[in-house]
Amino acid sequence: MKKRIYSSIMIVLFIIVVMLGNFVYNRMELNKTKVSPTLKSKTVKKWKKPDAEYMEYYGLGGFDTNLPVLYIDTRNQRITKENKVWAHLAVLNQMEDGTERNIYDTPDYEAWITINLRGASSYSWFDKEQYRIKFYRKQGKTGAKDYEFLGMGANSEWVLNGPFLDKTLLRNRIVYQVSREIFEWAPDTRFCEVFVNGEYKGVYLAVEPVTNGESRLRLSEFGLLSGETAYIVKRDREGTEDNPLNNYGKRAGKTSNDLYVEYPSRTDLTKTQRQWIEEDISNFEKALYSDKFDDPKIGYRRYIDVDAFVDYLILNEAVMNNDAGNLSTYVYKELGGKLKIAVWDFNNAYDNYMWFRQDYSEFFLQKLAWFNRLLQDRGFVDLVVQRYWELRKGVLSTEYLYQLIEEGREELGDAIERNYAVWGYTFSEDMMISGGGPDPNPVNYEDAIEKLKYAIDKRFSFLDTHITDLYNGCIN
Repeated sequence: MKKRIYSSIMIVLFIIVVMLGNFVYNRMELNKTKVSPTLKSKTVKKWKKPDAEYMEYYGLGGFDTNLPVLYIDTRNQRITKENKVWAHLAVLNQMEDGTERNIYDTPDYEAWITINLRGASSYSWFDKEQYRIKFYRKQGKTGAKDYEFLGMGANSEWVLNGPFLDKTLLRNRIVYQVSREIFEWAPDTRFCEVFVNGEYKGVYLAVEPVTNGESRLRLSEFGLLSGETAYIVKRDREGTEDNPLNNYGKRAGKTSNDLYVEYPSRTDLTKTQRQWIEEDISNFEKALYSDKFDDPKIGYRRYIDVDAFVDYLILNEAVMNNDAGNLSTYVYKELGGKLKIAVWDFNNAYDNYMWFRQDYSEFFLQKLAWFNRLLQDRGFVDLVVQRYWELRKGVLSTEYLYQLIEEGREELGDAIERNYAVWGYTFSEDMMISGGGPDPNPVNYEDAIEKLKYAIDKRFSFLDTHITDLYNGCIN
């Protein structure tokens, strides 16, 4: 009898633990209001100063700048894509009143970082290197450290995007600015000038990557006992990473490229969580590609934040982002929430693609995974058309985009000329294939700006007239 009572008690306790595990969120939910530390100003005694001989060679001298300056010192270690190397980072902050500072002024703070190269086509084809950095409390230590960086929210990971193919230096900046006015979250950015081992590398855009954190996606850190977890998944080229998801869309030939789990990290992701993520995305895809895909209760609406996908489609169609939905495409989901989608990478926007000219008179996402099916639903297209005209009156108005271009040029100021003191040879190279309109290769900076404005005008001329053509693909 006692054994039965004991067994019953243990079973009840186990059930209670399981129930608690399925109802209690993790510490991230409790910590969302915590304030993260700022890199504190202090006297930086040792830092890699700009190489005077290098500066003289490019006719730069000891210039003054209104932009923040990053001095990265790898102790002459070679920066590669495969391996992160330790580096010392010193930062000369931007003055709040816009006063210029000299690049030989003592930096305001320093930190230890790891740095490696990043990118796909940019890594293979661009002379100007693209970097990813991560902050640490001390050199050689394993624990990363979250810091506020250049006035952006605290985190340990950042991307340093070096505009190379985009001769305006502005595409990523202005589209991220617009995105932050549209989406729940989109990357914050700051212009800066960068030195690596004393050599001037030009204008860079410090960008928040699509990661978790208090100032990023704010996803729960731990999942439930059932395996359910918050997650970030990236769609990218096959073979980009090891161990892609075996999701329904890929197995059934409905989608292309692979899906990779970005969060939880490889070291934290459990087998049960991975299986749950795979099943969760597969359930969405099965509903999306089913005969009842447009059913509000059992169709795709059950699984995704429809408004987020509508905004994503409109923005990427507006800026002619050929990679959207197909490469470097991030989707994420909070514990107990619906699937959302994040914007990323606009280097190729507005007919700035290396290998072929983009057609101003076509839709780009109609043939891509997930969106090809979403656009077959009249209800989804209704939302797209309605939202398009709403955004065209505001953040996607031609006037507002022109304003952002001029504000970006003004902020960069003389840094534009300095950047092209090093990279100006690119104006004499045909980096992009011509055809289908004006030569896409600008001959100078002013020409680059005019070509960007031309692309904006041409694209909206088409969309304003033909946005309702999306109804032609509806099957209900």
